[in-house]
Amino acid sequence: FILLSKEQALPPGVKHNIVIVQPNVDPYNEKFTGSYAQQLEKMLKLAVQKTDSTTEYVVFPETALVEDIWEDEFDKSSSLNSLKKFNSFFPTLKIIIGASTAKLYKPGEKLSETARKFTNDDAYYDAYNTALQIDNSGKMQQYHKSKLVPGVEHMPFLFFFKYFEKFALEMGGTTGSLGVQSERGVFTSPDGSATIAPVICYESIYGEYVSEYVRNGAQALAIITNDGWWGNTPGHVQHLKIGRLRAIENRRWIMRSANTGISCFISPSGEISQATEYWVPAVIKGSVELRNDFTFYTLYGDYIGRTAMYTAFLLIIYSWLIRFRIIKKS
Repeated sequence: FILLSKEQALPPGVKHNIVIVQPNVDPYNEKFTGSYAQQLEKMLKLAVQKTDSTTEYVVFPETALVEDIWEDEFDKSSSLNSLKKFNSFFPTLKIIIGASTAKLYKPGEKLSETARKFTNDDAYYDAYNTALQIDNSGKMQQYHKSKLVPGVEHMPFLFFFKYFEKFALEMGGTTGSLGVQSERGVFTSPDGSATIAPVICYESIYGEYVSEYVRNGAQALAIITNDGWWGNTPGHVQHLKIGRLRAIENRRWIMRSANTGISCFISPSGEISQATEYWVPAVIKGSVELRNDFTFYTLYGDYIGRTAMYTAFLLIIYSWLIRFRIIKKS
């Protein structure tokens, strides 16, 4: 391993131009109480500073769209229509952005465990922390965050403690247990040439979970997050550094868009470039290479940890047996 240079381990590939937006909207005071139209206008003004005809992706942070959006009525969302209009000026552009969406269940449709009932109606719906891809194909791709923050986005053991769901912490946006999906979805470009993993915030701390995106075809990772909740603590820095591990484990480029920072690019060898300052609006432009190779970790996951756990278990059993034999002889 030591003898392998970065050049040998990471052969160059085709570069794709990316713009990352950091709007810097205060999640405690502004994000969920201010005008969603003004917030979107602010983000688009940042994006247009770096976006041109060569830009292939613009990446916005988690829950960048605070307008409540019904998934069967995407065409009625003023926020999405504004993004489509922006997108139309750049033929090859794809937009990846976080949003709060909801699914309305039809009468008789099977309900999920997280389905919630309207207060004054017999209808049910599910709320999601969602990533969307908007492009000029006319189709909307979506992924629902599925590793949820306990106590904020998800009530643990909901089957047993359904009553306590209403006590989930209020952290802005939709509270209570959010809906999830079973597969790690990836976003594919209209021409099929690029496949990006939408990794939403807390999901990025799980190594094997992120590797599922790569096994499903992801050629690069887009981590979208709102690290403003951390405030002036080491939390947002630690979250960034964890992303480096995901890049190294899977040998994938990462484009990281954080609402209040730190936004950046991370190379497959874990090197951070163009890191923004924390708690300031910013926009950066760079290029990433799409990769198709699989690492041993991508295929087999945390084999070292599991091997160590099994070995420790066997050693404990062995020590008990030795002790039992000694006691028996004495």
